[in-house]
Amino acid sequence: MNKKLYIFAAIIIVAIFSVTAIQNNENDADKRQREYAAYIENHPYSKRKALSKKELKAMPKKDRPDLAFEQDFLRTMDPKTKSIPRKRFFEALDYVKRYNKNKPKGQRKEGEDFSWVSRGPNNVAGRTRALMFDPNDPTDKKVFAGGVGGGIWVNNDITDENVSWSQLAADMSNFAVTAMDYDPVVTTTMYAGTGEGYGNIDAINGGGIWKSTDGGATWVNLPSSRIYDQVFDIIVRNEGGVIGVIYAAVRDLEGTTGSDLIRSLDGGETWDIVSDEIVRDLELASDNTIWFGTATGSIFSSSTGTKFTANYTSSVENPRRVDLAVAQSNPSVVYALIANGNALGEIVKTTDGGTSWTTTATTPSDSRDSTVPNDDFTRGQAWYDLIVQISPVNENHIYVGGINTFNSLDGGDSWTKITSWSDFYDATVSYAHADQHNIIFRPNHPNELLVANDGGIQYAPDLTKVPTTLTFDPYNEGFFTRNKNFNITQFYSGAIDPVNPNGFLGGSQDNGSQFLETPGIASSEEVWGGDGGFCFIDQTATNETRGVYQIVSFTNNNYYLLDYTGGSSVWISLINNPNNGSFINAADYDSENNVLYSYNDNNEITTATLNADFADQGSFSDFKGVKDTITIPELLNSTVTNIRVSPYNKENRAVYFSTSGGRIVKRTADENVAVRTNFAVFEGSISCLEIGATEDELLLTYSNYGVESVWYSTNGGLSWINVEGNLPDMPVRWSLFNPLNRKQVILATEAGIWKTDDITATTVVWEPASTGMGSVRVDMLQYRASDNTVLAATHGRGMFTTTFTDGTASVDDVLTDKKAFTVYPTISNGNFTIFAKNSLGKSKINIFDISGRQVYKANLDFTSEEKQEISVNLNAGIYIVNVVDENNKKSSNKIIIE
Repeated sequence: MNKKLYIFAAIIIVAIFSVTAIQNNENDADKRQREYAAYIENHPYSKRKALSKKELKAMPKKDRPDLAFEQDFLRTMDPKTKSIPRKRFFEALDYVKRYNKNKPKGQRKEGEDFSWVSRGPNNVAGRTRALMFDPNDPTDKKVFAGGVGGGIWVNNDITDENVSWSQLAADMSNFAVTAMDYDPVVTTTMYAGTGEGYGNIDAINGGGIWKSTDGGATWVNLPSSRIYDQVFDIIVRNEGGVIGVIYAAVRDLEGTTGSDLIRSLDGGETWDIVSDEIVRDLELASDNTIWFGTATGSIFSSSTGTKFTANYTSSVENPRRVDLAVAQSNPSVVYALIANGNALGEIVKTTDGGTSWTTTATTPSDSRDSTVPNDDFTRGQAWYDLIVQISPVNENHIYVGGINTFNSLDGGDSWTKITSWSDFYDATVSYAHADQHNIIFRPNHPNELLVANDGGIQYAPDLTKVPTTLTFDPYNEGFFTRNKNFNITQFYSGAIDPVNPNGFLGGSQDNGSQFLETPGIASSEEVWGGDGGFCFIDQTATNETRGVYQIVSFTNNNYYLLDYTGGSSVWISLINNPNNGSFINAADYDSENNVLYSYNDNNEITTATLNADFADQGSFSDFKGVKDTITIPELLNSTVTNIRVSPYNKENRAVYFSTSGGRIVKRTADENVAVRTNFAVFEGSISCLEIGATEDELLLTYSNYGVESVWYSTNGGLSWINVEGNLPDMPVRWSLFNPLNRKQVILATEAGIWKTDDITATTVVWEPASTGMGSVRVDMLQYRASDNTVLAATHGRGMFTTTFTDGTASVDDVLTDKKAFTVYPTISNGNFTIFAKNSLGKSKINIFDISGRQVYKANLDFTSEEKQEISVNLNAGIYIVNVVDENNKKSSNKIIIE
């Protein structure tokens, strides 16, 4: 009896110690979560001074790139190092290459059951910094452009508005291309620098310097340059006929080299530091003199390339970034724009090669635009948009860009505005998107000009006809957009129309909220301006055009309802808290209960409940629904980074709020419950909480480097399983269960889409699944149940769609012998031709989508004609054309409908 008592007592003691240990571990985890959350909330990037409503009203809506950079830095940094380990991103890209290379012959590569189709927009571009005319084009019409997050693109005739852009280097889709130049000795050799460093923190990846030896057709990364996260500028110089003499202004954010001017004498194989100044702009004069401007208001030059002389140091109060231009018609003439803090400080020039400098008589004044100060045409963004260029034939014709573009025809004595970002503020000049980053002249055509900005590229075919009054002809004079299929839009969010198969809505960086509603790579309409945030389309809609309600957002806690119930659009302000929330603010919409949830501040969530049954919702300034504020102390004053409305239990709806401190709170009508997340990840920002077949099945992702990024729960979050598996160390931004095959999960990551076919496996295996898209950053995924469409909102390549399947009919399962016939073109709008290679006789054609569902059938007769014209009306996507000949032999080919 005593022995039994001793055993029982021992069990009790062990149990007490175990519970105590668990409690101690959970208390420690809770403490670390609180400490990390406090670090984030007290970081300088989280403490930016809130702007007043008056200041916000006076500010162009298309301007706050710094806040986007800073928010992304806080959510992706390694919690241990408090930095962005860019080099780990290369490991993810290298993994994709190895994966495709090492796949056994005949096996699918890169998740081909997830082949993505671009949806556009084909009329909206994105931030563009690098421009270069092709020196090998005898017509001087071919242009290369570098998108920030979209890679390198080419346009074979920039003078023709009908010519499209084409992507050249898909491997560079996730890199910010910032500068380009070609080798003057061998002009088919070209170099491109990557890594945008003009924000306080660069949110767009840099991968060093890339090289092409075939005139820009293909590009490879220079391994020696991978240590450089940011390349500000690059020039290639002829030094005695030596091939491959390169100068680059670089910065290494992780290492010890910092910012330097580096030089290579062997085409980028090796590098030497030739100046430890913080260089921001490089220029090469016609006499081969190198000029550079620094980040501290100084100007240097060198005739040797190894010894640099200080020519000028600005005396403005807080000298910063310098941008230079050298007159090609007179190498002794140099102009410089110098920032004073974040504003323009001065414009200086030299006419004697740098011996003496003078300040221009005036600086550009934008009196017609109330959003731009008269004394600062950069509107406080000289750190971001600052560019100067000189006419190649006249040293007194100067062109400068800030928010808008100006020119001077008298060496800076007077200035004229030649582009405006908004007709509302100034309709006397041509439109060009806000935030100018580059200006180049067409070679041998000194009256033709290109500008690159946050909206892509605009072209002036005749500078002698640039308008400055309201009487100009907008169809024949001024600047004209050249963005056809320049698909580099940076989306933060996306939404799917529940009825219109081609209806998609997205919030984008500096290009507002864009709506697409036509098949293929479609043009879009900007339904709301500025930086577009989270957006939603009511999922109970029956209107086949645009749904009944669309909800879009501007930065912070500002949301607007577009009401189509009356047949025409009515804008209504739902939530207007511009001083609260995050820059791109977390939100979700409950379509069944008509409730919008958005993060407000500290422990507060704002709700806007629309009137039921599509009743009158009011006017812009008079929302007739109900607005409320919910206080959730369990959030621990941490920033809410993800809100997820459960699709289950409409009457007692659960809503999950996840935070930058790694915490989840589940709220129902009855209570707030803090879901346990104090497992291996004590610190980190939750990017997405996905709900599976029930509320017990949860998938949790983190957006930080340096943490286990993916966790799975089968008991509502009481316990979690680390399912990161072989996934590289990179930010994971969104996730989706496949409702047709719940074990299959896809992730939106910094390096495209990744998938696993079994999230429940003991060892979860992930593989890249970005065919057709490339390894571009993806911010959000959305799903439409009616046709199993998946939407991916990328940050640099626009929108893409694919289709979920149940796993029983992959593309390879349906494909059979391809030798019997060919299809041309393989990419079309639905009109194509089948060419019989063999005698097919009287045949049948069946077309399947990638889920194996038959979408078209017809009879064909090849007895007297070897080709048959086919016309089908199908949604954009990948299809299999299957032909059964008169001997019942099947053959098939794959096509893409745009």
